[in-house]
Amino acid sequence: MDFKIRALNIKNRQEGLKEFEKIGATPAGSRIMVEKIFPVSLKIRGIGPVAANILKQEMLARGGDVVTSRNTLIKACGKTGEDSKTDVIIQGTLNDIKSLIDKIAEQPFGLRGLAGELKDYLDRLDKIAKRAGLAIGEKKFNPDEDIIIMGILNVTPDSFYDGGHYFEKDKAFRRVETIVSEGAQIIDVGGMSTRPGSLPVSFEEEIDRIIPIIKYIKKNFDVLISADTYRSEVARRAIDAGAHIINDISGLSMDKNMAGVIAEGGVSVIIMHIKGTPENMQKNPEYENVIDEIYGYLEDRTDMAVNSGIKPEKIIIDPGIGFGKTLEHNLEIINKISEFKVLGYPVMIGASRKSFIGGILDLPVGERLEGSLAAAVYSVINGADILRVHDVGETVRAVKVARSIINGF
Repeated sequence: MDFKIRALNIKNRQEGLKEFEKIGATPAGSRIMVEKIFPVSLKIRGIGPVAANILKQEMLARGGDVVTSRNTLIKACGKTGEDSKTDVIIQGTLNDIKSLIDKIAEQPFGLRGLAGELKDYLDRLDKIAKRAGLAIGEKKFNPDEDIIIMGILNVTPDSFYDGGHYFEKDKAFRRVETIVSEGAQIIDVGGMSTRPGSLPVSFEEEIDRIIPIIKYIKKNFDVLISADTYRSEVARRAIDAGAHIINDISGLSMDKNMAGVIAEGGVSVIIMHIKGTPENMQKNPEYENVIDEIYGYLEDRTDMAVNSGIKPEKIIIDPGIGFGKTLEHNLEIINKISEFKVLGYPVMIGASRKSFIGGILDLPVGERLEGSLAAAVYSVINGADILRVHDVGETVRAVKVARSIINGF
């Protein structure tokens, strides 16, 4: 049985009330629960009502608690059917939850299976806490100290911000020099716009746009190279030309051969969440719970990647700011970055110059620098490992100050 366990990062009273409301807790109960402070909050989906009530009593006995839906007790009495399920939020200390696991390991109502899944989940958290530095190509980074800046180079006539600026090869080459001089550790080379409403270009056109740039970077600069593509044959050519990373906006879903090409090439991969396609992704995107859905999608796609032969240490995840999300969705994602890190992979955020910033400030794309820097700094505070940006120098400086404040020096 898969209970879909997910750690929540509840930072304040308002966030607590919002999370409790999502699982159907009563307003009165939520107001009482939100005044309690617990170091660990685990959301578990698909619990039977009897099991949910047992969990609550066991956690109360340990000094913790369990937030349940308003109908859990009624369902447990059999008035709405035995098969009805509910979501719960277990709250307590790590030791409380470990003690709970021992107690429910031999109990019925699905609790035995839950005990095993909770133990596996806590083991995963322990491994993440002990994770070694991130390695891409021949370069190694310390996630506790280094924020990796990925500079964007769109060799396209129609990207949403810099379309046409670097479409000519000599201009693209000069842009590479600028990105490197301003402090980026990665250059992300894209040959096909994925802005909302965009249509794909031919395979030949995409190849012609990015491969010469990748070869130029490889020959002249000691910097990591990312190829922004969801086509496996383009990825293969990019790897042969020297790319260290394949940045796939589709999360390996638009080309069934992509995972195999990446595994064979031994390069890193960025697995991003997208709802729909670039052509239709911004046409009224809806989610029942945006964080749950993105988390589940990234969990499924990363599992698929590993099963396809991609090494876990080669995987980076991206929740996909602006790719099938409203302004409110994007804000919630940035606020909940730390919850995606529980999947065990470095997190990349690409918020630079995007429309949600324009929506907040009522400004066109050319006037969104300050908003982009604010999003970058807050992403770092919330645990982002990599920032994909247009304004490299400004972001490097802003992040350096933010990092110094966080680390106390």
